[in-house]
Amino acid sequence: MRKQQQPDNRRAFDDRMKLHLRVVSVGGRTYRIVTLRPGTEAAFSTNFFHETWHVVSDAAGALLLGRLLWGLAYQRQPGTLVLLHGEHVQPTPFDADPSDPVLLVPAHLTPLDVRALRALKERLHRLGPPQATIRWQTHGLSRFAGDRDAMWDDEGVERLCSAKGEGSWQREQISRSGGFLCYTAPPQVLRLRAFQVHGLDPSRHGMDYHYLADRSGRRDADGEVQVFRDYRRQLSDVRVARREVLAEGGAAVPCPQALRERVWQQRERVVARRNHR
Repeated sequence: MRKQQQPDNRRAFDDRMKLHLRVVSVGGRTYRIVTLRPGTEAAFSTNFFHETWHVVSDAAGALLLGRLLWGLAYQRQPGTLVLLHGEHVQPTPFDADPSDPVLLVPAHLTPLDVRALRALKERLHRLGPPQATIRWQTHGLSRFAGDRDAMWDDEGVERLCSAKGEGSWQREQISRSGGFLCYTAPPQVLRLRAFQVHGLDPSRHGMDYHYLADRSGRRDADGEVQVFRDYRRQLSDVRVARREVLAEGGAAVPCPQALRERVWQQRERVVARRNHR
């Protein structure tokens, strides 16, 4: 019988949160795969829009993602990566297209091999039970979150920001590989991105965002974390819209973009119905 999390732990994204660890050998590689525990109240979506990969969530998801990135910067074991999948990856909140599972990868420890990633993707539904429950240590992020100016006063961060487009930034990448959306960065960049993502707040304007892999010389960033205040409601509405479109024969629509456009239109009707109840 699978142990259930206590309700108070499902959103306990603190500096010693519990995660699951599995050691998995696939495609000639051995990975130390860190995952969220079942029942953790966090969800993420992914899509590719305007030549940019997006990781989409809500304020709680941003807090969790920041913790994951910060802790990843301090890992020491080769092959370590964080996997977001299963119940924690939801369709996009825009058209209910399927999302890819996400890998967060420390560039200094874990080289990515597309053959191994494909083999891992095939095993996602049979990874087996975790070998251990671990504490994800992120005390430093808690300190900087309480005094955000201190992060920018740090000499290492100042040097990193002044060298935008050079050195460590060239190792920050986001791309789709082996069926995963993969974000990889060295420790210095992981820490800074963790701080930036952890601070995203959609409460005022309804949405907030931060770029990833925005090396100088490009007009647009390769990636973006985007958080919505009503992410969960958007998910609910668009699921209903897509289900209704498919029930009306949408499965016969000749191309994915045409289906998306029908879902967008139906979503407006779903929202209108909800608002008139």
